[in-house]
Amino acid sequence: MGDYFCVTVQWVTDRYHGVRSDGETPEWPPSPFRLFQTLLASGLRTGSENDVSATLQWFERNPTPEIIAANTEVGTARNHFVPDNDNSLSHRRSSFRKFRPSIFAGESPHQVSVHYLWDVQINGSLPIRELTNLVNCIGYFGWAVDFAFARALFATSAEVNKIIGTRWTPRPGVLPSADALRVPKIGSIDDLRHPYSKSARRAMNFAQRRGTIHPKVFDRVVYTSSERPLGRPYELFSLCDAEGDLSPEPQAKLIHVAGMARHAAISAMKAYPPEVPDPANWIETFVAGHRNGDNDHKQFSYIPLPSIGHEHADCEIRRVMIVAPFGEDAKLAHLAEQLDGHTLEREGGGLAPILHHLRGDGVTAQYTKQSRVWATVTPIILPGHDDHSPAKTKKLLETALRQSGIEQPCEFTWSAMPNFKNCLPAYKHDRQGRHLGYFRPNHLAPFTLVHARLTFHLPLPGPIIVGAGRHCGFGICAGVADACDADCDRPR
Repeated sequence: MGDYFCVTVQWVTDRYHGVRSDGETPEWPPSPFRLFQTLLASGLRTGSENDVSATLQWFERNPTPEIIAANTEVGTARNHFVPDNDNSLSHRRSSFRKFRPSIFAGESPHQVSVHYLWDVQINGSLPIRELTNLVNCIGYFGWAVDFAFARALFATSAEVNKIIGTRWTPRPGVLPSADALRVPKIGSIDDLRHPYSKSARRAMNFAQRRGTIHPKVFDRVVYTSSERPLGRPYELFSLCDAEGDLSPEPQAKLIHVAGMARHAAISAMKAYPPEVPDPANWIETFVAGHRNGDNDHKQFSYIPLPSIGHEHADCEIRRVMIVAPFGEDAKLAHLAEQLDGHTLEREGGGLAPILHHLRGDGVTAQYTKQSRVWATVTPIILPGHDDHSPAKTKKLLETALRQSGIEQPCEFTWSAMPNFKNCLPAYKHDRQGRHLGYFRPNHLAPFTLVHARLTFHLPLPGPIIVGAGRHCGFGICAGVADACDADCDRPR
């Protein structure tokens, strides 16, 4: 037995017509729920309903496989009319239907396949014989014109790594978005058996069709890949005075703004913690960022956002972003609800701004949009000192990207000078030894700071935050125009 239980579906033609639940948007890769539906429909044609349902309960308990799929291109949208399937001999009624197939790019039809992989170690024993028989019954996958065949087998990790295609990984803890894939859950079989039984009775009695029954019992899970990376969840706040006007803070004191936001989050969560097993420990590690010996950096990040993006931008701080790790959307939303309207506390006293929940605006869009090219607004604190060696700077930047969870390959350049007008340089002191640039935490003071420009092979969603100071506002990047111009110091 291998490390994975693998179901491989292979098409006979060069295209796939499956769409999402809206009936129009192409669905790629095909969702695990579509495989579940196909197995149920195919199995009921050849086996007893009770046996098929008992076997498919395994998919209800294990709904989120990894997926490796061939690359596709979206075909041309087509409109066509089809007669209603109501057993009417006249076919006077017809329905308008729109479709846009996924065309397999640069592949021979017999080579195009999609692989669904379940970790055998996690999911335990399998009804392997019954599942294999169901998989062998598949004759199409997608629409009825998408002729296909399938096979089930065990595969080792080494064999899986040799499969050609894009690997899609489920993120069950991430709040579903519009492009999340459907997956089965407990109760999906009973929900699907009802329309099947009704259709069978209608066919036997030559009855007229009375509408379409759509599946209702399923979950949605976000799948990510190198082609569809997932941006980290975030919440936005504006800094306002008592009258509701924006209240700017000096960009040099970004760690002071981050500290005020962090202190407010700690106070709010102590008063109204979310449902977690150990609230005190969660607040100490996740909210306050005290790691207690571990180094996974799974915590909230408090990111002051300098104002950029227009001609007269002064780079003062009027907005704060709180960023959470992947899958922690619910806890972040709970924190945002408690912080809305919260008055910050300034160290040493004095009038402090009020946090107001912000949905987004032109400034925050610079930090959250998708872009292939990103440039630092605040400098990156490298995880060490570069000793004025370009080779060492390059290695430290690569380490900083890796530690920040950025796995996509990129090309980068760096400098001490800022990328945006009115932003501060990466220098610590001027020629006279006077303080210059951003204040930084004491434990990061010896490390090197650089401004960088990152160019990825594919567009990435923001926020992009890099370096040792990424939890307090250093290394925040903004998306810039995908152009090779050297004038990158003006806002775009």
